[in-house]
Amino acid sequence: MLEKLQKIGLSKKESQIYLELAKLREATANELSKKTSTQRTVVYNILQQLIEKGFVNYIKKQSKRYYSISKPESLLSDLREKEVITKDLISELSKIKVQTKQNNSVEVYEGASGLKILFEEIRKAKDLLVLNATGKIFEKLPFSANQIVKDTINLGKAKVIAVQSLKQTEMAKTKLNIKYLPKEAENLATTFIFEDKIIIQILKEKPFLIKIENKDIYEGYKKNFEVLWGRL
Repeated sequence: MLEKLQKIGLSKKESQIYLELAKLREATANELSKKTSTQRTVVYNILQQLIEKGFVNYIKKQSKRYYSISKPESLLSDLREKEVITKDLISELSKIKVQTKQNNSVEVYEGASGLKILFEEIRKAKDLLVLNATGKIFEKLPFSANQIVKDTINLGKAKVIAVQSLKQTEMAKTKLNIKYLPKEAENLATTFIFEDKIIIQILKEKPFLIKIENKDIYEGYKKNFEVLWGRL
């Protein structure tokens, strides 16, 4: 749960204090300090931060503050606020964005953040072809990989050519339309082909992705994919 709390925006220490408080149901700052091996002044500061976020509250008993977590649903309120702010920001940025669409572009993305950005685009593709699928997305995006695959399946038009090692991953258990390359073709360079775009990714220690938007390149990759699909 610590990792999930950090995923929604809490710091490591905030997550530790919050989770310990959830287990204790009610505690003083001194008790939390001992339980988490954290200096009492640090615990006080963190509790104040959690109170300001609406995640923790307290009552006074004999001049002592006893803290407890607010309803777990309160974790959603902060996320909803961020969602509203983000939507407003996207709307404002769209107004100042250059309106002329670039038909030819190359973009490079690195790390888990870049991976998430591009998979938000991939999961909405209406006609998706995937070459050299590895299934490693379940390692790199453990909290969202299942939903990404479900969205792809629901679109119903995805074709996947995978390496043999994918059979050992969660992806092999899904209803995706998958064909497999021979063992000697094993490699980590996965290519996504959709909507005049090509995304090439390497999911090693640090994800690395290249996005190319060009109709001619897209058509060439698509034709090659279909030929290979027909021969497998």
